[in-house]
Amino acid sequence: MTKLTFHGAIEGVTGSSYLLETATAKILLECGLYQGRREEEKQNDNAFSFNIGELDAVVLSHGHLDHSGRLPKLSADGYKGPIYMTSPTAELLEVLLKDSASLQRSDAEWENKRRRRSGKDLIEPLYTAEDVEEMLTQCVGNRYGKRISIVEGVDVCFRDAGHILGSSIVEMFITEGGTEKKLVFSGDLGNSYAALLADPEVVEEADVLLLESTYGDRNHRPMDDTLEEFEDIIVEASKNGGNILIPSFAVGRTQEIIFRLGQLYQKGKLKQQAVFLDSPMAIAVTEIYHRYQNVYNTEDAAALGQS
Repeated sequence: MTKLTFHGAIEGVTGSSYLLETATAKILLECGLYQGRREEEKQNDNAFSFNIGELDAVVLSHGHLDHSGRLPKLSADGYKGPIYMTSPTAELLEVLLKDSASLQRSDAEWENKRRRRSGKDLIEPLYTAEDVEEMLTQCVGNRYGKRISIVEGVDVCFRDAGHILGSSIVEMFITEGGTEKKLVFSGDLGNSYAALLADPEVVEEADVLLLESTYGDRNHRPMDDTLEEFEDIIVEASKNGGNILIPSFAVGRTQEIIFRLGQLYQKGKLKQQAVFLDSPMAIAVTEIYHRYQNVYNTEDAAALGQS
């Protein structure tokens, strides 16, 4: 009998991790990092609450660290099987998890300075760059819409979630006793008005629906209003001879801002501006976005000269 248990993102919004057990396999869906307050982040050091040695496969919806950030620890602790995801997600993981490993090292070094002064035992980082490299060899990239078999009795198909590049709604087809059931996991869903990426695909039926809904009870302001305010701020700063500093997430938000700036310039609403992207990580991610223009929505791809 199929069983689904929750091992993260419980009464919180980070550390996503769910274990699916069928008659023939055990599959981990997501392996996220706990983020936020120190008390929450301490959970990252805990041993996994399931038997790693019994896992047959791991399935990942997208690359954000609250969904993927403990994969290197999972690998270092003994899991050496396949990790299934979309191909763009596999490329993003290399950038995101190497950066995460650098932060883990820095955090451990800072903590150890304090521990030396008080005579306490030193700690090791959650994982290292070497752990990331090893884990990346386990990643299996797939395209949207292709149903694949990952273990006996379980097939997977990734549908576009429109959240960040490579993000997916995961369809899992589970066959037991000659009967097929479908579990659908939403992952994080994008907005229909987001730049570059396609709208989330519609999945019309499921036997079990597993949703993440951090902002499910909120109404967002119209995008036209946001873009109008964005334009006004830039025009006003330009008139006053000023500069604008925009803090932005390296994955998704940075690429959208660059695209929106280009749109305003092409429409004649902005004068030519010098744009400096001051983040090696964001630059690397933007290069990956450039390589996967085939998954953009039709309108924005056409604006970039794609077909």
